Order: sequence, then C-alpha cells, then structure tokens
Amino acid sequence: MADFEKAYETGTHVRYFLEENHTFPTVSLGVFVKSGTRYEIDVKPGIAHFVEHMVFKETKKRSAFEISNAIESLGGEINAFTSSEYSLFYVRLLSKDIEVGFDVLSDILSRPTFNKELLEKEREVILEEIYEFTDDPQDICEIEALHSIWGDESLARNPLGSVESVKSITQDDLFSYFERFFKKGNIFVSATGDIDRGRFEDLIERYFGTFSEGDSDFVFKVPSYRFLNIDYPKDTAQLHLSVTFRGARNFTHDSYLHSIFTTALGGNMSSRLFQKLREEYGLVYTVYAYPVRLTDAGGTVIYASTLPKYGDIIKDMILEELNEIEEKGLTEKEFTNAKNYLLGNLILGLENTSSRMQRNGISGLLQGQVKTVQAIIKEVEHIEKEEFDAYIKTLLDGTFALVRVGKINGKGNNA
Repeated sequence: MADFEKAYETGTHVRYFLEENHTFPTVSLGVFVKSGTRYEIDVKPGIAHFVEHMVFKETKKRSAFEISNAIESLGGEINAFTSSEYSLFYVRLLSKDIEVGFDVLSDILSRPTFNKELLEKEREVILEEIYEFTDDPQDICEIEALHSIWGDESLARNPLGSVESVKSITQDDLFSYFERFFKKGNIFVSATGDIDRGRFEDLIERYFGTFSEGDSDFVFKVPSYRFLNIDYPKDTAQLHLSVTFRGARNFTHDSYLHSIFTTALGGNMSSRLFQKLREEYGLVYTVYAYPVRLTDAGGTVIYASTLPKYGDIIKDMILEELNEIEEKGLTEKEFTNAKNYLLGNLILGLENTSSRMQRNGISGLLQGQVKTVQAIIKEVEHIEKEEFDAYIKTLLDGTFALVRVGKINGKGNNA
C-alpha cells in the first residue's frame, strides 16, 4: 500500500480529496483557501480574517440569515476560521443534504457583495473580537510567543489584525484581496463521510467549476528565527509565561519526533511539567507544551500561568527540565508512554469526520498529497528511543526566549 494518496483534480482543474466513510449518514465538507496572515505582506493586517467574515454577510443570492438558515434548518453546521497559511470554510450535514452545503459554500466563496453598510456593521463586530482577545492574557501570550519565535514576520501576527488596521480596511481592499486569492488554483475541497466519488466529483464540477482561473502566484520566504524576550505589561492577577525555542516544520518525519517530545514535556496530565509544577509543587493551575508548525518552519511553546511572585521560579524550573532532557533524554517509560499517547490520539481522532476532513484538506492544499493514517501509524511505531534522543540533542541547542504577560516587576497596564 502506498504511503501517500494523491490529491485529485476535476476536469475544470479544481483540486480535491475525498475520504469515503459510509458507516454513518453524514459528510464533513471543507473548502480550504490559500489565504491568511502569511499572505498579508503588501496588504492591511487582518484583511484575510475580514474577508472570512464578510463572505457570510451577503451574496448576490442570499442574505446573512439565508446563508446560515440554509444549513442550520437541516440540522447542520456552517463555520469558518483563518490561520497563518489558510482559511477554511466548512459545513457538516446529513449526507442526503450535502448538495445544499456545496451550493452555500460555492455561493459565499464566489459571489460576496461586500456591501458597504454591512461592512461597517461587521467592522464593529471584528473590533469587539479584537477587544475580547486583548482582555484574555492567555491569548495574548500565545500570539506574543509567535512574535518571540519569528519577530515581525506576517505569519506571527494575530489573524484578527489590529484596531488601527481593521478601522482602515475599505470595500475596495476587500474586493482586491478576494479577487487575488479566491481563485480556482488557490482552493482545495476536502470531504470525509457518506458520499461516493462519482457524486462528489459531479457536485464539485457543478458548484466550483466556474470559479475564476489561476492562483495568487504567492511565493513564501522561509522565516528566520528571532527568539525575542518579550514583556507585555497588563493588569492581571496572574503572570502568564511562554518559553519559546525551535521546533519541526509540518509534514516531516521530525514532526513526529517533536510531537513525542512535546507530549512527554507538557502534553497531558502525566507529562513532566504538569507533574512537577502542578502536582508536586502546586505553583500553577495551567501548564502545557505545544508545537507551532508551518510548511517550512516550526517552533515550540511552553505556556504556564502563575502568581507574579513565582514567575522566575517557574521559568527556572522549565529551563531546568529542558536542560535535563537535553543531557539525559527521557526515560524509557516516558518515551514509550508519549509515543503510545500520540498513536492513541491519532487513532481516536479517526472517529471525528471533521478532524479527518481538516487533516486531509491542509495536507492536500499545502502539499498536493495526503499521507495515509496507516503510514503515519507505521512511521511513529518504528521510531526508536535512540533516534529520538539524537533528535532532542539537535532541538535543545540552548537557544530559548521568554514571553511574560501580566504584572511585571509589580507594574501592569491595560494594554
């Protein structure tokens, strides 16, 4: 059996991937677009997210109510989000109703009006979203962790944009961005569920075959690591910390080694940092480690929240654990447990058609092929501790940075 399944293309050059699953009468359908913060080089920050909002407000065929009601009146779900490398627009419906999902998604992604009156209303909604974000120190800490790793690169920005940039975005800006990125060559259709390939291809041709030809011809520059120490003063009861360092890029063998590492370090309640910082010393309520992965770069973030007086202690304890792992590696039991946890989560995730649709769609959009779950399981199962220990030596090279959000040296503000 091949390790990869290729992404397919219809006669009208719409790329897609279908994972048939006829055990339950539902379909998760997503349209992925190469659009996001990473593409906001010569445009106003936050415009990709603004476009994501506005396509739901009105099309030449439907009002905002008619868009949502078309799906929800059938018991389905419709939503979208924007990340650094893509925007996703998706529905989940009973398989008998999936043509409605195709119709609605193709409608919002080809015929939005960007109505000026609705634009002004939605601008206020997005500004409220930004204000809500800046009220949450944990959210701030996670975005500042990206700034710590990659500095001012567009991929490290908050997808919401800033108050200033969102206030300046015009109808012409939205049309210009939409026409540049929402083209046939920039989209990828992914589905998982109770639908056969023949019908799926017919629906793609009918509803997406008439999209504008071409793509954005956007070429990424590989981001450089910066590892900046960042202080973000804010009036909070807790101090929020992130330790940042190198990681693994997406779609690589190293990404599996890296996932074993982040799992053992802070991926669950059995992890080193949870056991030490929370269970043994009771200094935190929340502590976890997670990977940040792009097609050509990756980072690692360890997050913890604690009382300001314990901030230096927590930082030192995290660095001590990293140094110990670099010197001695994980124990055999830690390595085995983390690998088994990763494998178990991978298999348990197969129960969710939405997560499978997203996994396939991201890979298909950015790689042009999808690695089979069986191949991933086999690759992870064959990772030996000797290989893992060698990888950790290269990962933990002593280059770390620290992000702090909250009262720093007794001072905070409402930034």
